[in-house]
Amino acid sequence: MANTVGGVLSGVNPFHYNSSSPLTLFLFQACLILLVCNLVHIPFSMMRQPKVISEVIAGIILGPTVFGQIPNYTDTIFPQSSIPGLNLVANLGIILFMFFLGLEVDIAFIKKHLKKALAIGITTLAVPFGFGCLLAIPLFHAYSNQTEGQRHVKFSVFMVFIAVSIAVTAFPVLCRILNELRLIKDRTGIVVLAAGITNDILGWILLALSIILSSSEGSPVNTVYILLITLAWFLIYFFPLKYLLRWVLIRTHELDRSKPSPLATMCVLFIMFISAYFTDIIGVHPIFGAFIAGLVVPRDDHYVVKLTERMEDIPNIVFIPIYFAVAGLNVDLTLLNQGRDWGYVFATIGIAISTKIISGTLTAKLSGLFWREAAAAGVLMSCKGIVEIVVLTVGLNAGIISKKIFGMFVLMALVSTFVTTPLTLLVYPDSYRNEVRKSLSTTENDDGPDGLNSKELDESRVNTQLNSLADVIKYSVGELTTVINTTEAISPSLKLLNYLSLGVSPKLNGGKQKNEASLSRMTTATDSTSKPNTLKIKRKMVHIWSKSIDDIDTNLSVIDENLSTFEGIGALRAIHLRLLTERTTDLLQSSSLYNDDPHFTANTDSLLQIFDIFSNLSKMPFSSEVIFSTMREKAANIAAVKINPTDLVLLPLKGASYEYRGSPVFIDEKYANFDHIYSHLLGLNELSSSFFESIFQTLKANFAVQISNTYGRLNADRFKKKRFNLLLPKPYLTPSDYLGLYLLLLICYRDGYNNDNASCSVFINGKDSEFTNDLLTVFAEHEWLTKSTLNIVEIPFETKSPQDSVEKLSFIETVLDMGLSDTALNDLEETTFIIGEDLLDENEIFNEEVKATIFEGSNRRFDTLIVHHFSSE
Repeated sequence: MANTVGGVLSGVNPFHYNSSSPLTLFLFQACLILLVCNLVHIPFSMMRQPKVISEVIAGIILGPTVFGQIPNYTDTIFPQSSIPGLNLVANLGIILFMFFLGLEVDIAFIKKHLKKALAIGITTLAVPFGFGCLLAIPLFHAYSNQTEGQRHVKFSVFMVFIAVSIAVTAFPVLCRILNELRLIKDRTGIVVLAAGITNDILGWILLALSIILSSSEGSPVNTVYILLITLAWFLIYFFPLKYLLRWVLIRTHELDRSKPSPLATMCVLFIMFISAYFTDIIGVHPIFGAFIAGLVVPRDDHYVVKLTERMEDIPNIVFIPIYFAVAGLNVDLTLLNQGRDWGYVFATIGIAISTKIISGTLTAKLSGLFWREAAAAGVLMSCKGIVEIVVLTVGLNAGIISKKIFGMFVLMALVSTFVTTPLTLLVYPDSYRNEVRKSLSTTENDDGPDGLNSKELDESRVNTQLNSLADVIKYSVGELTTVINTTEAISPSLKLLNYLSLGVSPKLNGGKQKNEASLSRMTTATDSTSKPNTLKIKRKMVHIWSKSIDDIDTNLSVIDENLSTFEGIGALRAIHLRLLTERTTDLLQSSSLYNDDPHFTANTDSLLQIFDIFSNLSKMPFSSEVIFSTMREKAANIAAVKINPTDLVLLPLKGASYEYRGSPVFIDEKYANFDHIYSHLLGLNELSSSFFESIFQTLKANFAVQISNTYGRLNADRFKKKRFNLLLPKPYLTPSDYLGLYLLLLICYRDGYNNDNASCSVFINGKDSEFTNDLLTVFAEHEWLTKSTLNIVEIPFETKSPQDSVEKLSFIETVLDMGLSDTALNDLEETTFIIGEDLLDENEIFNEEVKATIFEGSNRRFDTLIVHHFSSE
């Protein structure tokens, strides 16, 4: 005993399992399991595979199939006496997982899509269930009741379990795949989501039935009793307790809290554990009690999201991976040593996948989907994943199946989960998805005056090209879409929007002839994938958010009257681009009911609420959307949003910032080169290394990147003159330069009406000596544009060429050295430099002048706005 207390210093072997101190070996096992799980997940995450695959494969690697072949490995690292400790933690994790799964079941969502949910959900369960019953016949004769001393299993119990294993769909994994493939709000995704929930519920009921049959093999009367007691327990929880819990939470104002109180969390956990305990002692399984408890938690005010956010981290990070790794430890693929075994493996995989795909495809087609949409629905319903592993583990622990059959079906679960994403992309690629959306949009479009639809009408009146100063005066930004990627980007984004939006123009205030609808606001969840708004473009361009063609037709004069003036941004859309993680909270939020509701308010998201208030104060039409995205898919998700040629997408980013480290002195970080600041930008803003290349190649709209290098200041002077400087380094102007000029002139125009104390300057290459005269000539009728409101400075500058051997200053360096006054140099922190990027060289992220501007901005602490004009020609 003394040696045991003394530990390794007293000669104790830490790998020797001691029942009086089981924690020592458990901690090592847990660390090993979590380490291997995360290492295995690295390559699988790059293939867009769910983490459950990595966790099960990690268990297989650590088990008898791989590492178990090392002599004395199993007896040392995973001795049989230590497995109960691992199982205890694993089972606690799976109970919590089933509780979270119950929280994910949205009964209201099922009711909204009840017809399709029942049709596809039941069909994709019934057809595989029937083929599973047929498969159970040869499996039972070949593998069941073959070993003496093992439990004797009846064929009926075995058949029901095998059929359930073939028929189930993994709803949690399905939600994550729908999110990653940007299908969560697609017509296909909505149908699959509803059908998946229905399939899941029915599958758990059938699994409970098989467990009940297994537990009461000796007496059919006991089977009836267990079924009746289970049903009574469900009814008690789902009706009296559910409404009582909701009443108590309302009376105690729990639903109004941003986070559930510890007392409320404890009470909900108590309800869950009592339910799990009861279903366990009556012979069903504790996971069913936990699932029932999850169903009764109210969904009002997103309470299930807030509750899950408070509870989920430790179970998801530690307990649940241990559960699936332990399931992998029970897989011994060395037992599959006969040709017959592998024949059944391939047969099981083929039946499980094909029956789901065929039944799901046909039913989805009959429900009104196109053929390839229907095929995608069938493929998605074939996903097994987490739920299948849970089902198989329950069957193995109950003695219904042997380890050999367990290994076969685990392989089936891994393969069916692995192929879901690539098969979905194969049958339902982005190109076809866009065609479907256009087709759905065309069928819903109303014709405008003279037989023109809205798109044709707008394109005939709106200039989308920027090739000259004459184009600038006719140009107009219909809607500005700001993509909020981080919380810190909100303030810089709102500051810029404030200078670009005119608000209530004096002309509008004085004129009653304009339709009041032009100042109305409408808050809606923009659905770029399901319900296109046929009058959206018209509303943007003329500030009219009415619902009929007649209203717009009577105000067409507004278009003609104001198309050539600077009226500010027509409408605002805010997109909260949230990082999709492994957390259950993200799945709950992304798959909740409001994603299918085109009229939810921005108050459902705290960040969007800020923009809602801003648009209300600015009298601008407003729309909003929440998009959950993995880091790798952020660019694709932005590009997938429905955007028109005259819209502008603004992406505000965190740049270099001041840091406060316990000292009143600012820490001024300097960057050595562009690559340094570029990697810093990607890391700070959680962007992939290929983000900018992807966004510029795929986004079919105007794009602006706002890099804020001053958001971390503690003592910012809010009343200093704000400076906006446009950089035109080339001796000629490109379309992106004209877009930058348009935005600068818009700021000047707005400042003239609102007196925002802004200073606007243009720094132009000295070789373009006619720019000033040409600009004033084109804008001769605009009294607000004079040499006093817009400062134009010619900079003597020679553009770099590849043959230059001498290092030359960049344009921004030249401007900083000789183009700015002492006052302007002292106010760099209040300055935004605007520069155009035309991306002529696809092999480079930015051109050299843009890189130099980003680099100088990070070191000298001024903000940068990089604009790119998209040409539809």
